[in-house]
Amino acid sequence: MSVAGRILVIQTAFPGDSVLALPFIQEVRRLHPGHAIDVVCSPVSQEIFSHSPGVSVVHPLEKRGEHKGVGGMLRFASRLKEQEYGKVFSLHRSFRTTMLVNLISAGESTGFDTASMAFLYDRRVAYVHRDHEVKRNLNLLGGYEGESWKIMPEVVTTPRQKAKVDDFIRAIGVDAPLILISPGSVWETKRYPLKSYAEVASSLTASGYRVVISGSQTEKEMGEEIVRIAGDRVVNTCGIFSIIETIELMRHVSLVVTNDSAPTHFAMAARVPVLTIYCSTVPEFGFHGYSDESFYLSKGADCKPCGVHGHKKCPNGSFECGTGIHPYEVVNMIIEIMKRK
Repeated sequence: MSVAGRILVIQTAFPGDSVLALPFIQEVRRLHPGHAIDVVCSPVSQEIFSHSPGVSVVHPLEKRGEHKGVGGMLRFASRLKEQEYGKVFSLHRSFRTTMLVNLISAGESTGFDTASMAFLYDRRVAYVHRDHEVKRNLNLLGGYEGESWKIMPEVVTTPRQKAKVDDFIRAIGVDAPLILISPGSVWETKRYPLKSYAEVASSLTASGYRVVISGSQTEKEMGEEIVRIAGDRVVNTCGIFSIIETIELMRHVSLVVTNDSAPTHFAMAARVPVLTIYCSTVPEFGFHGYSDESFYLSKGADCKPCGVHGHKKCPNGSFECGTGIHPYEVVNMIIEIMKRK
């Protein structure tokens, strides 16, 4: 394929960031029909990009494995350089990513002006902190005024994945509106307290709803604890479904309730209402749900926000931003959202 015929997009951050990169890829596909669009991502996000209809080849970057260190990076870059990319867009701003882009020697490279070693990019675009992440990414292409940036991420599930989720729905015998709670996050201070989530789940089942708990294998114990407290009308699916299968599962529910974390963005891909609970972070960081059915709860605190990503533990030990949001407030908001349906 000619030099102009392949385009590379780099986003090696968390799965949530990867989902938010999909609208950008969809627009690159629209603007460059006939071009192959490849992606460099972290291994944990490979599944997401592999199920994007706009992506040709996914190159997982094993930062802690075979691509670790200078030698590993050089080997990885050499393989990409062979593809003779006409354009490279970097949605990631790290030093490692800038070096990778420079080593690829594409026809044209585009990145953010806040990227490490930004001067190495051929085109530098302003990183606008007040914008939503989807809009910030689309700024690399330009021309998205007003609300035209609100493009929903697209993922395609396979028949086997759909069948797996359908079998699960039949097995649990859904006899009431289904609400999905995803209690996890990489960052401890982003997590609404587990006991509070359990109280929310208990109140919802008492009000006639069914509740499923969603998360990764590492979050299985969280789900088990919620079920222990809330009862057997709550089903723990943590560790059962992959990311794409979780998005398919969300398509069967009436509402997703989660923290400021990846499931908020999964809900955008599933086209399902979402209630995001903000503990140590705030919607103004630009990672909130952006559909017409996106809602959030956030309580002020003198120390909030304490960081863009959150922390492994509360810096002052109070966790007022999380404990200050009472379960009854969450339940009341869920009921109000459900009344709109």
